[in-house]
Amino acid sequence: MPAAPRHRLVGREALVEELTEHLAQCAPGPGRPAAVVVGPPGAGKTALILRAAHGVRERFPDGQVFVDLHSPGSLPVTPDALVRRVLRSLGGAPAAEHPHPHPHPEESRARLRHALSSRRVLVVLDNVDSEAQVRPLLVDGGRSAVLVAARRELSALPGRFGRRIGALEEPEAYRALADLVGAERVRAERPAALSVVRSCAGLPLAVHIAGLWLTARPHRPLRDLADRLADERERLSALRIGDLSLRASVSAYYRPLPPPLRTALRQLAAAPADFTPSRTPAGPLGTPPADLLEELVHRQLLHTDTTAPHGDLHYRLHDAVRLYVSGAPWPPRSEQSPPQPGDGLCGDR
Repeated sequence: MPAAPRHRLVGREALVEELTEHLAQCAPGPGRPAAVVVGPPGAGKTALILRAAHGVRERFPDGQVFVDLHSPGSLPVTPDALVRRVLRSLGGAPAAEHPHPHPHPEESRARLRHALSSRRVLVVLDNVDSEAQVRPLLVDGGRSAVLVAARRELSALPGRFGRRIGALEEPEAYRALADLVGAERVRAERPAALSVVRSCAGLPLAVHIAGLWLTARPHRPLRDLADRLADERERLSALRIGDLSLRASVSAYYRPLPPPLRTALRQLAAAPADFTPSRTPAGPLGTPPADLLEELVHRQLLHTDTTAPHGDLHYRLHDAVRLYVSGAPWPPRSEQSPPQPGDGLCGDR
């Protein structure tokens, strides 16, 4: 597995404990459900599952396998390709000199089920996009476990142990920034620090990038970054350092969308911040707006608010998604030409 995050996961402590307790239940039975963490781009799913996975490594002495299913192209990683990858990691793939080095997919799945049911293995999947990618790893009566970070709800997985994460509350995001930048420096410029946190909309990835940017520039006042982030036109460009990019995280969710959903997102980006289905413009293909809205919620690009007055169901685009869609070319670049090197390769951290 990749290294565990070095920084404190502010606001996620209880979730880490829940995940580790679930994964630590090693008694064989009818099949331990996969632990699934789902959330919008930049919510910190990767950091969360890695922290939990490292906390239980000793309970899985026969192996820990990490697979990032993010695909920078248009085609997702297939379940059969994932099965072959995990088998190779566990030493169960046929050797090159085997008369049938590429066995039938069902034979490979059976070999993997046998490996997972007879050993204690932890399989960690990042950037999962469908239930089909997880199903081959679920076995009955074994002591292995599966931990998943998903970009959409995996509602069809049997008995999944699901947890949904989103943005941090403002005090939590403020503490996360202080952990990285230093409490004294943040206290000395509290208004600027709060402005940075609010521009990051509480997204752990955005706050982390902002903290790293400031840490690398101890001679710069926090107000410099606060002013850059205050300009929405520059915000996504500013929230990037090294190989970490909030824009790339949103792009990984946006690129696989079918055209009707992309069009719906562009319509919603121009709508009021909070809206109800009755105020949402109809889709260009006559698709009922409610269906499009629910699919975008399912894909973690839109979230609902049931605390609105009169009990109405309100919807809101995640802030980073709104900024990305507002600045995306139309038609989307991925429909004009192949992805450019380094564009959209950074998964959710």
